[in-house]
Amino acid sequence: MLLPAASIATINAPSAEVVPATVLPPEPDPTEGVQASIPHALPPLYSAFHNLELHLPQQNWTQSRPGSHEKFFFVAGHTRALGWGNAVQEHILNAYLAYKAGRSFVFGNFTWNDDGSLYTDYDGTGKMIPSQIPYAALLRGPIVGDRFPEGDNSPLAVSRDYFDHLCPTKLELVRGDIHANLSSPNSVAAITEKWSSILMGLDEPCVQSAQASGPIYTHHDVFGVRTSLLDVWPDLKRSPIITQFGWSPLVELAFDTNRELFCSSTSDQPPLSGLPFTTNAERYTVIPGLMVIHVRRGDYETHCRTLAMWSEDFVSVNAFPEMMDPFVVPPHEEWGNNTPENVEIYRRRCLPTIEEIAQKVAEVRASPAARGVRRLYIMTNARQEYIRELESALWEAGEWEMISSSRDLVLTWEQKFVSHAVDSLVAQRAQVLLGNGFSTLTSNAVMMRMANGFPTDSTRFW
Repeated sequence: MLLPAASIATINAPSAEVVPATVLPPEPDPTEGVQASIPHALPPLYSAFHNLELHLPQQNWTQSRPGSHEKFFFVAGHTRALGWGNAVQEHILNAYLAYKAGRSFVFGNFTWNDDGSLYTDYDGTGKMIPSQIPYAALLRGPIVGDRFPEGDNSPLAVSRDYFDHLCPTKLELVRGDIHANLSSPNSVAAITEKWSSILMGLDEPCVQSAQASGPIYTHHDVFGVRTSLLDVWPDLKRSPIITQFGWSPLVELAFDTNRELFCSSTSDQPPLSGLPFTTNAERYTVIPGLMVIHVRRGDYETHCRTLAMWSEDFVSVNAFPEMMDPFVVPPHEEWGNNTPENVEIYRRRCLPTIEEIAQKVAEVRASPAARGVRRLYIMTNARQEYIRELESALWEAGEWEMISSSRDLVLTWEQKFVSHAVDSLVAQRAQVLLGNGFSTLTSNAVMMRMANGFPTDSTRFW
């Protein structure tokens, strides 16, 4: 089961003893502190996936301290209480940093709440979500402890639990101290080089960033700055962090179960679940005839205005200069405020109306990149009533073989709480993606499309 953050720190064997070979850290009782009658509607705790992380073959639980060849790095201030897109973009760069530093990447959980709770009331809405989800339920590859390609002898990633087991005491590095003299504070290459050079110069095996320092790669310095990833991208996309990036068996099974929504009935593409993993590019090939559009609603009904108030740019790779439909931040005079005209510019690019969506879909569908597109998948968090209205407008605007949305996915209870990853997989493989440039959920799909050689003109934005 999923370990609450408060419990993680307790999984330390005494440093002077050796744990018997058959003994793994005990998993906490999910019913401890919870009333005996747990409603079935409570979210899953992903026990099997957490257990997989505990049993990674590189983790030798008979040790009570790091071996002479072992060095670890954990970003203790990783993103919390933000969405999946924010977490995974940071997770990728953290893993890349550890890889460049020649240390085992220590990964924790996708964390909404680390107060020790099993479940969290999402933003006070009454909707219960898992406080944390093991990354193995979402991803596969070296980023969660799988092996690097043959010939790459880089140290393998380990779980936070194992790190705490071997390292009851850690050396902490403070982000502010390391970034104080950066020549290019908005350059991922410069940030990574500074951290990796410091880490490579340390003999201490147990190193983490200070939790109070927050993330190493922040929105303010990196993901919200259009040039920040340009210098590191050629190396990052060739690194095994990207080339061996994959989606978990749970996510891929959800894709296979719902493949009739994405793939033509005549498609000869085999189910992902039956294929051995090779590389990101070989596994997640284009789905011919599929257009995916990202229609964000819910929190974006207020968030888009906030973006305008602070004159935010497109995020991450969405702002790369070669991308179609570029966004130009309109001139502004005051941070935290903006003109009605500028707010409307943001609204059109961030929260288009149904009419504007239908018009843009028709425009993109008429482009050469969309030749042969017959199916439309709407990646969305919108309510059913809105989706029905949108689908009606899209049917009227053109002929389709099928229109479906995130709400049509048939999911198990475990898959339901990782459905954002299922959407990401579909968006990554679409013949054409029409995304939201301000969204990290879009940008993560765009990153994989770029890395896997999808044509630039097959990725568009509102």
